[in-house]
Amino acid sequence: MSAIKEANRKYFDAITDSYDSKPFFIKVNQQVTEHLHANLDWVGVPFVNNASSSNDDGSVRLLDYACGTGFMSRVFGPYVTVTRGIDVSPGMVQTYNSRATSSSLPSSTIHAIEGDLLDKTDPNPTPLSTPEWHDFDLVTTGFAFHHFEDVVYAAQRLKERLRPGGVLLISDFLEGGDLKADDNGQPIEGSEGSWSGHVHHHHGHGHGHGHGHGHGHHHHHEKEGKDEKEKNPQGNNNDDDPTANVRAEMSASVVTPHFTLEHVRKFFEEAGFVDVDVTTMKERVYMEFAGMKLWRTVLFARGRKPLNEGEKAEL
Repeated sequence: MSAIKEANRKYFDAITDSYDSKPFFIKVNQQVTEHLHANLDWVGVPFVNNASSSNDDGSVRLLDYACGTGFMSRVFGPYVTVTRGIDVSPGMVQTYNSRATSSSLPSSTIHAIEGDLLDKTDPNPTPLSTPEWHDFDLVTTGFAFHHFEDVVYAAQRLKERLRPGGVLLISDFLEGGDLKADDNGQPIEGSEGSWSGHVHHHHGHGHGHGHGHGHGHHHHHEKEGKDEKEKNPQGNNNDDDPTANVRAEMSASVVTPHFTLEHVRKFFEEAGFVDVDVTTMKERVYMEFAGMKLWRTVLFARGRKPLNEGEKAEL
């Protein structure tokens, strides 16, 4: 097991019970959910229970990769018929499944397992090689791509799990889309930039990582994180945070703290997707991490697996 994968596993196992219970997390989840529900047609999947989309056979299959405790599964749950989750953190998977069970949802409808699709030493893990884990209508990855070492490879591997014409949808953070907040959490106008440094929004996703970088130009974050820790040493030494040491390890695994819209478009197209679109949520989301308060801009990207081999993305 790679050091990065082990750091992810430890971190997300440690925060399983508390990560999404903080008020600001709840608010972020609400904002993202409302945005996606208002833009179901943009996603481009023939959902059920959606008046403006047609679905003749009444079946829609969702794969929630790096699923955590199931945020994206809950977002799209009303509009799909079968949901499967994959995460490297057994703690997250356990919580995901227990929440589904407590909601009286059978495992045939929704279920997650521990797994990693991005390990280049094991590109087709046996537990994920059955038909149950292929031919999805929609694959989602919520706030996880900033941890993937090779974003093109990650997008390609997830594309393999889609049916022809299926859609990959991701959420992450926009480069330059941060605003600093004051002590009361109010945005400081004129402070636009990329202030996340080594502080990141861990939305409950466990992360598998490949080896090597998709575009090979995101190594600078490790030095930025080190500099920021020197300026703000309490960032990883918070007595209220029992996972501080693991978070320090995690900071080195964040390859791309935020993305430009063009970067995301390019790696989707390089991975072979067509009908690619990248957009942002109009209102920023408020977050608190390691003593830092920020308003951040969420981006969403979707791309379709070609129906025909050799189909090219429209530029």
